[in-house]
Amino acid sequence: MRLINTNSVRQWTKVQKISTPRSFSEWCPHCQEKVTFTTTAHQHDPQRTCVSSSSKCPGCDHHVGIWAIGRPGEDVSEVYIHPNTGAPHQPKEVESFLNEAIFRSYVSTVEAYNSGNYVATAVCCRRTLEGLFQSFLPEEKKNQNLHRAIQSVASSVDLSAPISNLANVLRKGGNLGAHFDMEKEPDETMAFQMLELLENLIEYLHVLPNEINNLEQTLDRDA
Repeated sequence: MRLINTNSVRQWTKVQKISTPRSFSEWCPHCQEKVTFTTTAHQHDPQRTCVSSSSKCPGCDHHVGIWAIGRPGEDVSEVYIHPNTGAPHQPKEVESFLNEAIFRSYVSTVEAYNSGNYVATAVCCRRTLEGLFQSFLPEEKKNQNLHRAIQSVASSVDLSAPISNLANVLRKGGNLGAHFDMEKEPDETMAFQMLELLENLIEYLHVLPNEINNLEQTLDRDA
């Protein structure tokens, strides 16, 4: 079973004082599309303080099971869906740390991965990487290729060797996706590894410095 976010519940109903969804929006475990499920056949299980119900995907017509687990003294239940498949990779909450163009490129990378287009994932990773490094360069150096951009940033920004190597791995993976080669094509495993590494690089280059600066300001005010 997979825990679903209660914010996705459109309507609630109560069965024996346990809140359970009447309808909710979620990714279908079968067709991988986000749809609105409507629940039926609610069954109360008093020994386990839960309510089970059924639903069908309006897109593919496959069945899903829903369990709402009651909590003493709380109005909102924990809600689970079965089977435990179909959950997409969620973008990190980094929008406030990136400029709009880089964030859009990052979201496109996540969407390409969720759609199963792993070649596009690799290419989008490389494109986002270009944006990340160009953001550190002066205007006159923004038109250089990615390899030189990484070198320029590494020489001017305090990047440790592992971070520089990480960036170059993503660059090479993006090249693999951008050029046709039947023998060397990104698969799901490689695409997911590239996406995770890209997110780590975003955290290191943009999120972490911002959070450190915020903490320093807080400490200075309290000193």
